[in-house]
Amino acid sequence: MSISLQRYRYNSTLRKAFLVDIEAARELMIEVGLEEGFTSTNTLIISQFIDQMLNQLEEITSTN
Repeated sequence: MSISLQRYRYNSTLRKAFLVDIEAARELMIEVGLEEGFTSTNTLIISQFIDQMLNQLEEITSTN
């Protein structure tokens, strides 16, 4: 198997894992936001975490 195909498969799998984690964090952020308010510290921390994951996902996607 060529290196580029291995990298593609790894990036594809990693991308899927990121998407699952991002969706779970998004759902948690909404839940916390509804309970504590959308400007609560916990909601903002989750939002920042999602931003970091989205940035990492962009890095993975842009290398393909």
